[in-house]
Amino acid sequence: MGNLIVFFIVIYLIILLLKSPTIKGKFGERLVSFCLDKYLDKRKYRILNDVMISDNMGGTTQIDHVVLSKYGIFVVETKNYKGWIYGDAKSKTWTQVIYKKKTKFQNPFFQNYKHIVCLANATGVPKECLYHIVFFAGECVLKTKDKMPETLFERGSAMGNYIKSHTHEFFDDEQVDEIERRILAGRTDNTFRNRRAHNSHVRNIVKNK
Repeated sequence: MGNLIVFFIVIYLIILLLKSPTIKGKFGERLVSFCLDKYLDKRKYRILNDVMISDNMGGTTQIDHVVLSKYGIFVVETKNYKGWIYGDAKSKTWTQVIYKKKTKFQNPFFQNYKHIVCLANATGVPKECLYHIVFFAGECVLKTKDKMPETLFERGSAMGNYIKSHTHEFFDDEQVDEIERRILAGRTDNTFRNRRAHNSHVRNIVKNK
């Protein structure tokens, strides 16, 4: 009987763990990483996942995915949500609705803009050469998709096609090498201690707004 109770407790804890925002977020990031690997030619594109760099405010910013190429730098923010999602390009916050519960969250394109600014500062690349992408990986319904930016994607193939549609060359191979070197040189190790410091820094920013 005791072993059976322990078994159910373990199963319950696993279910709670899988429902945690951190685990769901990591699952979404893994999915996007898989899609980028699948749909992009590795000879033309370099993919950096989970990039943590300085935010020039005494803390760090965490970028889910960075795609480097001669055709520009593509900065991908991943969201793994369920329910109905309402929002538009200009609103500071969007809304998640699950039954009667409404939850506000930051417009992911605003969030990604900060990533682009930090990445531009870290690499010396003009912001005009960096592109926004937001990918929703969860089982959600985008109820106002017609009001959202066109670079919001739910399918890996569509995201891949968007990236490949850019054919104007901003950089040569040596310049792409240098951009990657600068990112890796300024990258903060994604350790538990650094993640905790990063999360604390983000909470302080939100609190002081």
